[in-house]
Amino acid sequence: MPAFEYVNTRRELKEVLRERMVESYDSIAENQELDDGQTYLKSYLIESNRDAFTEGTVSLGDQQLYISDTQERGFVRASAQTDDGRIYFFIDKLNDRFWSIHTIAKATVSDKIIKRIIFPRFTELDYPWLSNGFLEDVGKQPEATFRAFSVKFEDEFHDIMANEGGVEGLSMRLWGNSADEVLDTLRTNENISGSTSLSNVGIKKEYGERVLLSDITYQSKFTARGESVEGHFSQVRDVMDKYYNILDTVENEYSMHTEQRGSGTHIDGHPLLIDFNRRIENLREFVDELFSSTNPFRLWGVVDEMEEDYYTIAGVDMHTGDKIDFEVCPDWMRIYLPKGSCGNVVLRLYTNIQHYYDSKSTLEGEDSEQLI
Repeated sequence: MPAFEYVNTRRELKEVLRERMVESYDSIAENQELDDGQTYLKSYLIESNRDAFTEGTVSLGDQQLYISDTQERGFVRASAQTDDGRIYFFIDKLNDRFWSIHTIAKATVSDKIIKRIIFPRFTELDYPWLSNGFLEDVGKQPEATFRAFSVKFEDEFHDIMANEGGVEGLSMRLWGNSADEVLDTLRTNENISGSTSLSNVGIKKEYGERVLLSDITYQSKFTARGESVEGHFSQVRDVMDKYYNILDTVENEYSMHTEQRGSGTHIDGHPLLIDFNRRIENLREFVDELFSSTNPFRLWGVVDEMEEDYYTIAGVDMHTGDKIDFEVCPDWMRIYLPKGSCGNVVLRLYTNIQHYYDSKSTLEGEDSEQLI
């Protein structure tokens, strides 16, 4: 079985990962902890608007990522030198819009490198952002056991809102067969229901006689334990397919464009709406903070006050440089995505609104239809 530096095909990668998965799973089962040097398999789903990496060097600030071609098209090997030695990533172009990146590096190291790949401006790379509803559906799928979840909420707008007595932050993790019942209970508590943003779900799924334990984050990171590497790869693709359907709907049914018909100009498409459950009390400061180019929103814009508590923004998505326009009032935000612009900006904005302002907000399309 080849070592990581010699893996040249997807099949060889699966063989190596299968062995590592089973070894770590057995260690946990027997010793309740990993042996020295053992780590879990991690896969990162990436939304892309650019060509795949080709052989050469990618600069990540003070670190270099070395890309090597393999024997298969759309499948490259990457490596980086770290304090723990050389680590390897395998980047698989799943289709024209999504990559998966697989590694067994330590999570603290791999998370940092993935973030450096994505977050500089105009990289044309992004996470698929899994909203509360999307991630909850993943956890509660009928053929799986919903075994754990994490909630993490940080009110980034607390000082602006003068939110005295409100929840500034909430972080918790629960394991057990009653995970879904506890989550439902949290959602009915008036004091915290607007702060219950799912950051992670844990599921157990069986593939024949093989067990797969997965932890999936709202930024589409998959951590796997168990005996089915095929099940793990299938799970990544299942989430990608479902997310792609939503993204395709945003880009093809709701993007705005004008069209000449006869002697007149017609506007096609439809704006999207984020409906806030929590009213924005200081709208100007909220808008200035939201469109300040900072992570995780990655939005910049020119703000115009049209009237009291009503603003328009000519915005730019800092992940692609695409234009996008907004209207904002205290109770809602309307989004105008131009045709040809990347729709992932809408899902990024919505998911991060849930994590940093109002977890009960909803994303709506035509006729107030909830998209997720």
